[in-house]
Amino acid sequence: MYTKSNKKGITLEQIMSKHPISLRGLARLIAISPSMLSRMINGKRKFRVEHKKRVAFVLRKNYEEIIWPGK
Repeated sequence: MYTKSNKKGITLEQIMSKHPISLRGLARLIAISPSMLSRMINGKRKFRVEHKKRVAFVLRKNYEEIIWPGK
């Protein structure tokens, strides 16, 4: 998993470890399958901007401050 952090933001993995929501719960809230979200988090699929915005909204963050896993 992608775990690097820099001064510009925090990784999605770090946010999720501190947030009381499961992967399945997050997937349900952003209207994608849990398997798709898992592939995105593990860097096997790209996050589209609309998904980034939905995830950030649920996690109460600005999507631009999150370091997203990349393909």
